[in-house]
This record gives sequence, structure tokens and C-alpha cells, in this order.
Amino acid sequence: IWWFLKEKMGMTDAGAAGLMGNLFHESSLNPNNVEDTINTYTGMTDEQYTAAVDSGTIDKETFLHPKGGDSKYGYGLAQWTYWSRKENLLKFAKQKNKSIGDLYMQLDFLMIELSAGYKGLLSTLKNTNSVKEASNGVLLQFERPADQSVSVQNKRASYGQTYYDKYAQKTIKPTGGNNMKYDENNKPLVCMQTHSTCYKGTRTMT
Repeated sequence: IWWFLKEKMGMTDAGAAGLMGNLFHESSLNPNNVEDTINTYTGMTDEQYTAAVDSGTIDKETFLHPKGGDSKYGYGLAQWTYWSRKENLLKFAKQKNKSIGDLYMQLDFLMIELSAGYKGLLSTLKNTNSVKEASNGVLLQFERPADQSVSVQNKRASYGQTYYDKYAQKTIKPTGGNNMKYDENNKPLVCMQTHSTCYKGTRTMT
């Protein structure tokens, strides 16, 4: 995610960190994440819910309004909640022939949203040297949760600072080449330590 925000979206280290801190607060950086209330309501895990949306077992209207009426529940990396934003996410996933929970698809969608509807915020994320400024911008303009208190602002900014301290001013060199650029078809290699196996994205593990 850091790589994408820096390489493809042109954010500063502080901008990328501030956004990542908010995304972590929303979803723990899990693109399959569905709000816990809906896990309880459906009896499904995040992965099962995502598969049901992909297959159509959970239809469009149920995805937009899981409990009917004007119900609002978040899904995905940014916990998209309002029905029209989730509808756009679902439409974009289908256009790309990707799972609704695909990380790279969601990052592309995030980029489109920021570029089209949040130009001022995106400019901040591309120019700021303050993690707190970036984090508060994302919180107050993009995520806009019910609780926007100072304590919430500080917590999200602290998550962002953690990512800044970990990644800022460091060259990320994914396995596969020192000069590898972001490319959905050339994803960095991910290793599963438990079984010492590796895979690329959704590729079958060997």
C-alpha cells in the first residue's frame, strides 16, 4: 500500500503515512473487511462475505443496504459506507473483472475517488511534510466518521506516524529486482512464514 501511494499517486512520505494510518484504523489494511455488525448479522467471515458478493449470492441491493432501508455499513480498505460509494466500488470491480475485495482494485478506486472528488485533499497528501496534517485531512474530509474528536485525531495520527517511522525516506525494493516499479501484473513476492511458501497476489501457492 505504501508503495502504491508513493509510486502511483505521488504522495509525500507524510501524506502516504497519514492516509495509511487512517486506513489501518478503518480496516486494519484488510481489503476484505466488512463492518463487524454485518459479520454478526450474516454469520459470515470477511472472506465468506466477499465471496458471496462476488458470486451474486449477496446481490447488489443487499450489499448496499445489508439490513434494508437506509442502513449503512462499511466495507473494504477505506470502509466505504455510503451506498453510492459502495455502488461505484462494486461497478468498478466488475469493470476490472476483479473481486470486490481485491487490494489493487481498491487502491485504484481510491485513487479515482481522491482525484475526482477530493482534489484539495490529494494536493495536501502530495505536498505535506506533516503526518498530523495528512491524517486529519483524511479523517475530516474523506472518512468523516461520527467521532472526529481530538482523541480520535491523535490516535489516527499515531498510526500514521508508525508507518512514517517504518518507511519514510527508505527505498522499498520488492523481491524481484532493485528497480521494480508498481505493476499489478508484477506484484511483490509475499512469503508465508508459517509454511515457508510464497505466492504473488492470488497466484496458487507452490
